[in-house]
Amino acid sequence: MATSAQQAPPWRAVFAGARGRLTIGLLILEALVAIEIMVVATILPAVQADLHGLKLYGWIYAALTLASLGTVPIAGHLTDRLAPRPILGISIAFYVGGLILAATAPTMFIPLVARFVQGIGGGGMYTVSLGTVAKTYPQDIRPRVMALLASMWILPGLVGPPIGALINAALGWRWVFVAPLPVIVLATVLVMPALRNVEVSEERSSLPIAASLVLMVGVGALLAGLTEPSIWSGPLVVLGLAITIPALRRITPRGTLVARRGLPAASAGAFLASAAFFSIDGFVTLMLTQVRGLSVGVAGIVLTCSALAWAAGSWWQSRVAGRLGTRWLTTFGSLLIASGGTVLAVGLLDVPLVVPYVGWAIGSVGMGIVWPTIPLSVMGEATEGREAAELSSTILMDYLGVGIGAGLGGVCIALADTGTLSLEAGLAGAFGLGVIFALVLALVGRRLPDARHVPEALAPQGTDERESPVRPTGTASSS
Repeated sequence: MATSAQQAPPWRAVFAGARGRLTIGLLILEALVAIEIMVVATILPAVQADLHGLKLYGWIYAALTLASLGTVPIAGHLTDRLAPRPILGISIAFYVGGLILAATAPTMFIPLVARFVQGIGGGGMYTVSLGTVAKTYPQDIRPRVMALLASMWILPGLVGPPIGALINAALGWRWVFVAPLPVIVLATVLVMPALRNVEVSEERSSLPIAASLVLMVGVGALLAGLTEPSIWSGPLVVLGLAITIPALRRITPRGTLVARRGLPAASAGAFLASAAFFSIDGFVTLMLTQVRGLSVGVAGIVLTCSALAWAAGSWWQSRVAGRLGTRWLTTFGSLLIASGGTVLAVGLLDVPLVVPYVGWAIGSVGMGIVWPTIPLSVMGEATEGREAAELSSTILMDYLGVGIGAGLGGVCIALADTGTLSLEAGLAGAFGLGVIFALVLALVGRRLPDARHVPEALAPQGTDERESPVRPTGTASSS
């Protein structure tokens, strides 16, 4: 029976005093990145039409992921060693530099470089944000914060594409990259002062610079082999794996590749969750338009439903995380993803259109549960002073899962494009991959650290939350 002490803390605790300013600043940064991603996806065809360079189109997206993969591990270690403020400042500078570079691009190659620069900044910003949550918020409040961060993708998903279209029509696509700059300034003003008192770790572990750079090369080769079918696809995949696996062994916790119990399983789980979701999500609208004959606008409603369902799942987990624990939530959420992917695949048949919409809403609720839960499991077990470094492995595998999941799904679609498979079979293959990844995650979820919050009322008293957002982080009990 749950006691009152086990109830989730009130939402006002997230916004109390100096902590509130930090929370608002982090939410603005998250929303900004989300809006920018949605807007760029909308106006990229206009960029290509103006600058030409269709061959580079797909790599505009890949550049962001590759840069983030190289940045995240380094940013995690530096956040612990130098404190979050300087690392966040440098990350924001890179992000702003990428925006300005894209806005002034004379050729299609420059937006590619700009997205790479943005990826460096974005990876650093995301790592610092989660590291800050681990370092500065009490354990019982973290689920609330993670739910809020997840919800920051709802409004961008709704208004991002229309805003991008309006700015492009009225001022031109270049102004899309200029518009976020004032918002970045506002977020920086709110966040930076709140990070002044975050403690620095005395540990001086070596920075994984070489391994991070090697990882970018390996994943780049792997994605090239997966997404650009040619006679070189096989050799590129083999080369990518040969480079990527040793680099991952160097960067991630020992035992990550076999999902060893504890923090390694959390890193593996982050990969599986993203691979499961994005091997499906990227092809839902393709199914609805090409197989079910819907217009792009009507088909796009499924993505809105997905964003709302994701947020609903995240908010629900924020209420029950302290009672149910991260293992149960991860397993439950992964089964919802698998169920949603299965129902979505049924939508390939001549069934009512409500079936695929409901199916992917179910899958998105599952992802909404899993996405904040896995980092929370790491935060609960993280070594004091190494929170950001240990979280960086989870973030890294999350990014990798997005790329690999979408890449493998793309292979199935490419086989359909060459005539090897029908489009329906290709889509079924992509959805099936997502279901398999989700089912494996359900098994791995039982190996995660089972973080359950220590109710704030029972935590040692010693700091005034109204004055400082910085609180010591304890180690969660394991079951």
